[in-house]
Amino acid sequence: MPLTSFPHRFVHFLLALLLLPALALAQRTVSGRVTAQATKEALPQVTVRVEGQPGGVVTDKNGRFSLTLPGNEAQLTFSHLGYQPLMVPAAQLGAEVSLAEQRYLIGEVQVSYVQLQKLLLRQWRIAPASLDDAARLITARAQARDPKKAATLAQNPDAVRKVMEMARYEFRANGVVKTKLLVAGHKLRWQLDEDTRTLTVIDEEGGERKIGVVELTSERLVLKHAEANAPEIAYVPAD
Repeated sequence: MPLTSFPHRFVHFLLALLLLPALALAQRTVSGRVTAQATKEALPQVTVRVEGQPGGVVTDKNGRFSLTLPGNEAQLTFSHLGYQPLMVPAAQLGAEVSLAEQRYLIGEVQVSYVQLQKLLLRQWRIAPASLDDAARLITARAQARDPKKAATLAQNPDAVRKVMEMARYEFRANGVVKTKLLVAGHKLRWQLDEDTRTLTVIDEEGGERKIGVVELTSERLVLKHAEANAPEIAYVPAD
């Protein structure tokens, strides 16, 4: 019986059966473990994907992953915040992949992502020497939005200074800066710029405003606001 006499669905079924072995040979599943190069510890939450294709997988708490590849010529990319991205040909993939820490420039000092977290993730308060500057900055910002409120603040500088003295800023691992003020809280978050390798604090009150991090040590955090002639505001640990 000629092939053209078979129903189209049956012909498609036969073709699919013929193609299955070729597809099986083209695709394969790879697995492995991702670790930190410096510590050799497992890295969870590493994104693993095939270069040029959407989607991917994320490593588990033990740094392990499993991924189906379209063929032996595929390129795998590994990425994680705070670590240098890595591309590995599938044919050269071993049982373990190590990622090197990325370094960020804080002022004139380079620190790793792990070091940065240890220094930054805590609760801070405005240093006594910066309280007057912080109060004046708050008053100047109020002038641009609400002159009447700004006039009230200007007439009560001691009260504004007291509010600044009681303010607390808690930097959290999820990028949120939890603020605690007597009268109101700023909407702040911190982020790492992977292009410039710098740390930035974002003030979302009244529109997005970037605040540069000038200095970061275990005892001192210094921020430089974007406004013209804005002073540097120093912070010290509150805990």
